[in-house]
Amino acid sequence: MFKNLSESAKSIKNLRVLCATALLSALYVALYAVKIPLGEQLRITFTFVPVALAGWLFGIVPAVIVGALGDLLGCWLFPQGAYFFGYTLTSMLTGLLFGLFLYKRDSKTMIWYVIISKLLASLILNTGLNSYWATFFVSKSIFVIMWGKLLKNLLMLPVEILVLFAVIEGLKRAGVQKMYK
Repeated sequence: MFKNLSESAKSIKNLRVLCATALLSALYVALYAVKIPLGEQLRITFTFVPVALAGWLFGIVPAVIVGALGDLLGCWLFPQGAYFFGYTLTSMLTGLLFGLFLYKRDSKTMIWYVIISKLLASLILNTGLNSYWATFFVSKSIFVIMWGKLLKNLLMLPVEILVLFAVIEGLKRAGVQKMYK
C-alpha cells in the first residue's frame, strides 16, 4: 500500500498524468453541473466516475486531487448555497478509497474491487459522512437525513457499479491504461 502511495505521489510530476488529472477534474465539474434533485439534501450525480478513474489509472494522490479540485470548482461555478469544506473532504476521501481499491488491480478481479469500493463509498462516505455534514444545514435528525440517503444510495448502487465497471472496461479496451505506463 505505501509503495503504491509513494508511486502515486511521484506520478503527479509526470506531465501526462498531470494533464489527465486536470482533464478528469474538468469532467468532474461538468458532471457536477448535471444532477437530478430528489429532495432538499438529496440528488443523483455521477461525479464519482472521474474520481474513480483517477484512482484506477494513477492511484491515491491524483484521485484525491481530482476529488478536491472538482468539488471546489463545481461549488464555485455552480453554487447551491454557502461553500462547506466537509463535502470537499468527502470527495477527497472518495478519491482515497478508489485509489486504494482500484489502482494496479488485474482485470480478473476488477469487478470485485469496483463493487467493494463503490459500496464503501456509498455507505460510509455518501450516506454516513454526508448525512453528518447535512445536519449543519438542515434542522433534522441525522437519522432522518441518513434514511433518505441510504435508500437513494442502495437504489443507485447497482447502476453506479455497472456504469463504473463499463467505463473502466471500455477504457481498457481503448488502451488508455497503456498510455500512462
